Amino acid sequence: MDGKECCFLDRSNHNQANTTSPSSSRPVLFLLLGIGIGYLITQVLLRPIMDLKSHRTGTERSTLLAIDFTDEVRVLCFVYTKPTNHKTQAKAVLETWGRRCNKLIFFSSRTDANLSGTVALPVSPNYRESWLKTKMALKYLHEHHLNDADWFLEADDETYVIMENLRYMVYPYGPQLAIYFGSPGTAMTRAALRRLVELALPNPSKCEPKDAGPTAGKLRECLENVNVLAGNTYDSKGRRRMYLIEPQARSNLFLHYDPNFWFWKFLAYRTQDGIFAWSNYAVSFHYVQHHYIHCFEYMIYRLRTFGRKQMVESLPAKYNPAEEKVPEAQPIDAEQEVPADYAY
Repeated sequence: MDGKECCFLDRSNHNQANTTSPSSSRPVLFLLLGIGIGYLITQVLLRPIMDLKSHRTGTERSTLLAIDFTDEVRVLCFVYTKPTNHKTQAKAVLETWGRRCNKLIFFSSRTDANLSGTVALPVSPNYRESWLKTKMALKYLHEHHLNDADWFLEADDETYVIMENLRYMVYPYGPQLAIYFGSPGTAMTRAALRRLVELALPNPSKCEPKDAGPTAGKLRECLENVNVLAGNTYDSKGRRRMYLIEPQARSNLFLHYDPNFWFWKFLAYRTQDGIFAWSNYAVSFHYVQHHYIHCFEYMIYRLRTFGRKQMVESLPAKYNPAEEKVPEAQPIDAEQEVPADYAY
């Protein structure tokens, strides 16, 4: 019998002396050495990574609203502009919040190859917005795009809209319900647009028949005269979400209450002053110049504060006409994160 066979016989022979040879202890040593190396790798290399990951999940905690409403709440945005604003105001809208609309149309007095989605209407090129232009735009949408969206958002090229917050505000309401929200940036359902064009505009007793003058107030009267419901644009703390002016102007020139000033005359309800007058889920701001439109874009979508705790969010219930109860805005307690004496 050769040496190899003897080796196997020796290892299996229980009658031999109980001795441990260097060759028989080698697998055990390798096993212990592997366990030690694995432990060191875990402590030295992987633990810092696991700690960093735990910090990330603490500041980037997902909520129920970490979803995209773009397909569920389809919004067609139609923006009034004029040729002299194509390269400034209209371009700023196209490059920022307009990209988040399901469809974007600019109504002007002429088309522009550099401004996609432009529709030319036979109106004066000197005015960005007029009552004639509004009526023509509404008829155009009714004829060509009625089924392309659930909501139709009216705005001008000095408006900035946070589309995610708009979709959140109108989320409970289906397009078959005749309801509108506004302004600035009046949002109406498909049913509201149909009722406006088919019932209000042809009837002089329901809608202003004259073409002259601005749109302010006339569109709202036409909608309400054909029983289109006015949606609640206020949040759970009574703060409006659609603003006639942008925050910087609100904090100085328009800050102090003056009952004779046009701004306060236009508001149906006076809101509180200072930082707490602004909703955490603001939808739109008006009179925003094009360079500030890009500033808004950076501040809202790119600027971050490291380690800031996120607020707990939840979706409102879907509106059921049979219950005859309009969904309330969800309470958001953000003030506890802001010093009580903070002011602009």
